[in-house]
Amino acid sequence: MQGTKELREKLATACRLLYMEGLMDHAGLAGARIPETGNLLLNPREMRGTPGRHPGIMTASDFVVVDPDGAKMEGENNPPSETPIFTGVFRARADAMAIFHLHLPTATLFSIAGTPLRPVGVMGSPFGGVVPVCPDATLIQRREQGAAVARALGQNLAVILQGHGAVIVGGSIEEAFVAAILLEDNAVLQYRASAIGTPKALEGEALRQAQKQVWQPKVISKIWHYYLMKGQSTGILAGSSS
Repeated sequence: MQGTKELREKLATACRLLYMEGLMDHAGLAGARIPETGNLLLNPREMRGTPGRHPGIMTASDFVVVDPDGAKMEGENNPPSETPIFTGVFRARADAMAIFHLHLPTATLFSIAGTPLRPVGVMGSPFGGVVPVCPDATLIQRREQGAAVARALGQNLAVILQGHGAVIVGGSIEEAFVAAILLEDNAVLQYRASAIGTPKALEGEALRQAQKQVWQPKVISKIWHYYLMKGQSTGILAGSSS
């Protein structure tokens, strides 16, 4: 079976935790690059003999494996229809080892309203001065669409798809998970602040210093382990070997 047991279990854990936080549902997608082969581990289009999937019960065996062009290599289920998101971004970003496509409820609003999502809080600093937006509002199901998403993403941690959630990357599953959490948290802050005034974003040296303080292994590990413990306390990780 391609993909180590640890990699599969960690991706399943991330899916469960994102579901716990209300950030992943029937349409959310998760993927990781398999270091040994360069193939991609993806959550399936459907699972367990049904026409749907549920991230809150995802396990290591539910994933499918595709090659870098999206052809299925392994697994009982089918790859998701938006596999080109993963093939396009992984092809363009050698540093990315994990990708999430999530229909983030608040961050998505900024693309709909045409309002730039900016780092209004210190924990939003890893995303730079403004989160880019990919103008394609349709499902990303063709190779050229995946390439366009990758171009819009550039070297950033995240890109918002017009009215269609976000694509978030990381050098590990933990990084991509934490980035997803921070992206939505920062969007919530900006949304709430806009109700009482004009939000002030971090800029210049203050932004650069905040990025150094926040986007580093110690902080990422702290946040990841908080959500692991929260998942254990709520029971969302019950029935998982993670």
